Amino acid sequence: METGFLPFGLHAAAPDLLANVPGLARLKTASPKYIAQAEAAQKLARTFARDEMLPRVLAIDAACAKDPAYFDWDLWRRANRLKLNIAPIPEKMGGLGWSALANALLVEELTSACMGCASNITFNTFGLLGAMVECRTDIVLKIIRQMVHAQRTDTPLFWSWAITEPSAGTDVEDGEAMAFMQPSAHAESVSGGYRINGTKCFITNGSLADFVVATIAADPDRPRESMATFLIPSDAEGFLVGRVERKCGQKASQTAELHFKDVFVPEANLWEPPGRGLRHTREILSITRGFIGIGGLGIARGALERGMRFAAEKRIGSRRLIDEKWVQAAFADMLKDINSLRCAGVNFALALDACHAWQLFDLLALKAGLKAAPERLLLSPALQSLARSEMVRNAGSRLKHRLVPDKVVEDFVYYGSMVKVAGTDLAAQVAGRVADIVGLDGMDRQYGIEKSFRDAKVTQIYEGTNQANRIDIFNHVVQG
Repeated sequence: METGFLPFGLHAAAPDLLANVPGLARLKTASPKYIAQAEAAQKLARTFARDEMLPRVLAIDAACAKDPAYFDWDLWRRANRLKLNIAPIPEKMGGLGWSALANALLVEELTSACMGCASNITFNTFGLLGAMVECRTDIVLKIIRQMVHAQRTDTPLFWSWAITEPSAGTDVEDGEAMAFMQPSAHAESVSGGYRINGTKCFITNGSLADFVVATIAADPDRPRESMATFLIPSDAEGFLVGRVERKCGQKASQTAELHFKDVFVPEANLWEPPGRGLRHTREILSITRGFIGIGGLGIARGALERGMRFAAEKRIGSRRLIDEKWVQAAFADMLKDINSLRCAGVNFALALDACHAWQLFDLLALKAGLKAAPERLLLSPALQSLARSEMVRNAGSRLKHRLVPDKVVEDFVYYGSMVKVAGTDLAAQVAGRVADIVGLDGMDRQYGIEKSFRDAKVTQIYEGTNQANRIDIFNHVVQG
C-alpha cells in the first residue's frame, strides 16, 4: 500500500469494538442494545474526529500558541449539534443517553485526534458529574435543564472543576497529604452562606466556565476536616479570571487562574458541607481518573497512527520505512500495549455502568418514569418546583448513596488510578518511541507526532500525579 492513510485508528472502518475486544460478543448476545449503542457511539465519534477534528487540530494548536485564549468555536458548535457534550444525559431529556462504555469510546476516538480539543467537549460534564455525587434531585434536574437548553439554542455553557491551589496541587486529592497542605483559598461561614477568598490555579475551562465547582477549606488549619464543595457562578461579584496559561501541550484546552475576593456563595450553592468536600472530590476522581487513562489510550493510538502514516510514506532508498522488520516489530509491540490497555479501559467502563453512578440511569423505576412522562414535563418548571420539595429533593441523594457507598468510591479510585497510570504512561511511552523511529524528519510539525508527545506529558500530572495515583493503588491493596 503506497498511501500513508493506513486502515488503522481514525482511518479504520467503524465500528470495530468487537474486533478489538472480542469478549464483548458474549455481552452482545445478553444485552444487544447496550453493545449496539456503544458501537454506534464509536462510529459517530470516529467520523467526527476524522472529518471535523483531524483537518484542523494543527492549525488550532498554532493559533493557541500565539494566543492561549484562542478557541475554535466552529468546532465546538459542530460537536454541540451532535450532542457530544451532553452525551450522558438521558435521551428522553434531550441528551444521547450514552452509557459509560459509549462515553469511553467517545473519549478514545476524540483524543486520538487531539486531547485538547476533546477535553473542550468531554470535560464539560463536570457540572453534571459533580451534582450527581450529592444527587439532590432539584440540583441534578436544574443542571440537566440548563445543559439541554444551551445545546438546543447553540449557546456555550461551560463548567469547570477547581481543585488545585498555588500552595497545594495533588495534596487536595489525598486525605493524608491534606494534613500538611496550606490552603490558598478559604471559605468563611457568614449569614446565609459563605464568603470565599483566595486563588485556584491550573483550572481546565476556568476562563470559559459559566459555573465553577470548587472544593475549598472552611478552616485553613484543618483542611481535611473542613473541606467543602461549592457551586460558584462566574458572574458572581468578586470572581475574577486571572492568567490563561501558556502550555507546552494540549494548547486547545484553556487552563486558567481563578481569583475569589469576598465572593458570596448562598447556602443553596453549598453542595457538600465542611468535612464532606474530600469525599466529594474522591468520588469525582473515581470516575474521571479512568477516563483520563482512556484519553491516554487515545493519544497513544493517535501517535502510533501518525507514525505509521509517516513510515508508509518515508523512503530509505528503494524501500519504505514501514517495510523494515525492526519498525514492524516496534509498531507491533505498541499495538499490543494499546489493545491491552483498551481492554482495561473497557472493563473500567463496564464496571461504571454496573456498579457506579451510571447504574442510576438504568434503574427500572427511572426508565419507566422517563418512558411514561412527556418530554415537556421532564424539563418543565413544574417538575423543577416539585423537585425542590423536601421529600423529593433528598430522595435521589438517599438512593444514590445506598447504591454508591464510600467503599465503592474507594474501590473505583483504585480501579481508575490503575487505568489512569497505565494509559497516561503509555501515551508518553508510545509518543516517545514513535519519535525515535521517525527521527528528525518525522518530528516536523506537519506530521503531528511532536504534538502527540507534548499532549501526552501533562496527562501524567493532572487528575492527580501518577505518583499519587500509585500511592492510592498501593494503599488500597496493602492497607485495604
